[in-house]
Amino acid sequence: MEYHETPSEFIDIGNTAMKWRYTLNGGVVQGGCRHGRDWAPVVELLLAGAPAQRLVSVWVASVAGREADAEVTRLLLAATGVQARFYYSRAEHHGVTNCYPEPVRLGVDRWVAMIEGFRRFGPCIIVDWGSALTIDAVDAHGHFMGGYIVPGLGMLRGALLRDTADVHIEPGASSLGLGKSTGQCVHNGLLRMSVAFVTEVVVELRQVLDDTCKVLVTGGDGPELLEAFAFDFEHMPDLVLDGLEFVAGEEQ
Repeated sequence: MEYHETPSEFIDIGNTAMKWRYTLNGGVVQGGCRHGRDWAPVVELLLAGAPAQRLVSVWVASVAGREADAEVTRLLLAATGVQARFYYSRAEHHGVTNCYPEPVRLGVDRWVAMIEGFRRFGPCIIVDWGSALTIDAVDAHGHFMGGYIVPGLGMLRGALLRDTADVHIEPGASSLGLGKSTGQCVHNGLLRMSVAFVTEVVVELRQVLDDTCKVLVTGGDGPELLEAFAFDFEHMPDLVLDGLEFVAGEEQ
């Protein structure tokens, strides 16, 4: 990875959360994650742990939309005096080729995750479990083969509760076993359905790529799934930030 010797900030803005890290002299000084789309307190929180040295660069990978990007840019500029630089998906970068007809329309979080995954492991399957569940595949030649986007666990639960009058559930842990209450039946059923989908896709893709192809699991719901998968995988919770830091280092 290209490390930044000067104080730098890297920000991953998703649909419902912001994740960040500060780096200095090749190491992570501070980082964090905050859910919500009220950007002012989130930016205040991420700047609260800034290193004593003045920030020199701020890099952002965002899928939150233009309005959110403009607001975050304004807040960061007012607080730090640094103009944030946004990285966007491209037709090709660092050996990875984008299969989208309009490359910029590919979510940049997926794009930088693929770049980092391919750089480190070669052909790979990336499972990003956040607000949405995405699965992407990169072959041995760096070609992005395509992917899937389906609702994540939180979105599935919300849809079920919204459209069923008599289903009321409390937050709780999920497992793959039979539920013994309405809440357990919902939590366990949605987890099992999602795990079955991911497993089927991984098995199918490993027949095309290689049965030893790395599966990289990331995203906010990743920890809930670590004991549910029957296949080998690498848990890489900071895959998007790692990828953003790498591509930003090459852009300097």
